[in-house]
Amino acid sequence: MRFAHLSDSHLGYRQFGILEREQDFYDVFARNIDKIIEMDVDFVIHSGDLFDNNRPSTEALLAFQKALLRLKEAKIPIYAIAGNHDSILRKDALPPQVLFKDIGLNLISPDNPLYNEGAVLICGIPYMPSSQGRALKERYDQLSRIADKYLKSILVSHQGIDKWMHEDTYEIELSQMPENFDYYAMGHVHNYVEEDFGKGKLVYPGSMEIWRNSESNNNYREFGKGFVVVDLSYDTPQVERVKIDLPRKFYKEIIDYNKFDEKIHELKEEILSLDNKPMIDLSVVGGDFESADVYEAIKNTIGEHVLNLRPTFKPDALLIDIIDVDPDKTLDPRSLLHLKVNEKYGREEVNRLSVDLLDNLSVGRIDDAQIISDRFYKEYYFNDENMNDKDLENSQSDSLDDYLDKNIGNSNEESVEEKSNSKQMSFDDF
Repeated sequence: MRFAHLSDSHLGYRQFGILEREQDFYDVFARNIDKIIEMDVDFVIHSGDLFDNNRPSTEALLAFQKALLRLKEAKIPIYAIAGNHDSILRKDALPPQVLFKDIGLNLISPDNPLYNEGAVLICGIPYMPSSQGRALKERYDQLSRIADKYLKSILVSHQGIDKWMHEDTYEIELSQMPENFDYYAMGHVHNYVEEDFGKGKLVYPGSMEIWRNSESNNNYREFGKGFVVVDLSYDTPQVERVKIDLPRKFYKEIIDYNKFDEKIHELKEEILSLDNKPMIDLSVVGGDFESADVYEAIKNTIGEHVLNLRPTFKPDALLIDIIDVDPDKTLDPRSLLHLKVNEKYGREEVNRLSVDLLDNLSVGRIDDAQIISDRFYKEYYFNDENMNDKDLENSQSDSLDDYLDKNIGNSNEESVEEKSNSKQMSFDDF
């Protein structure tokens, strides 16, 4: 049995406010779907951040609808969870993916955490913020006990694991992950990751487009963007990386001012050979120059031939040795916040709360930030059992906990072959 695993398509994202970049994300997504259909897989898994926003635009919804209908026509089922971008933390709120359940999307949710595709268990948990790490670990463990009953099992999850996140801005540690799944279909990390783990493979397929300029890094140059095809026929799943060409090229160039004229004209010649205008990060370093004069020269030489130009200038007076800086290790705002909060409070739960609040407040999710804060104070500062927590508990924890409390302790030893005729499993299946 072969399936395609993709993630972090971020449909609707308009990088730097540029309309062409929004269209790039739609085009790349369509190219991935074309290739998946061409490879004739048995099913597809999308592990979160299908949309860039939990209230996606009409164009973003239409782009996914077209892809879903094409998969349906090819008789290829698709399973998906909500990521942090397309999640809504308010009680009883639904992610935008729910709009497509009636036309073929199998949504892995708190109400439907388990599916089976033939003899394979597909189960998962929508995104949970790092401040809910304890609850996330419990849910992993609960699903792990169910996976023991199956010949093959896949865990679908949109979470950052410590090994592949900046500093401590992760939601769970690798050592806390259950080890009895055959395949871990991860999302959230935008670099490509393939790791032997437990009895199988743990894979982040990465983002499908360059969501941040920093993603045009060594990982991208080696593995590109795209998806993976997984073959479960072997004892250990076989993973094939499938690269998909992006609509435009990203440049991250450093030019020594002493060779400026030569290098800028070489760059122009290369740009003119491209089909689409590229995105360029350009640093001019060393020498004695006025930034305004160099900027004017850059604009006059290549300005009309690029979609987006982001120049920086480091003359001798300001020069910092940026040539040896590893862009993969540059601290982002989340990491910097974590560093400062840790210096002041030295408490991991407070560090993670600060990052969760930043993620939500930076995109205007005031209500979600309030929910995260309320849950944090309830968990760490209040122990009054009579406290009214109706508004603090979301449907995710209630639904999965209720289901597993009723069933996990009393499940019989019915074989997976006897259940394999049902694709979606209700709460009464165990």
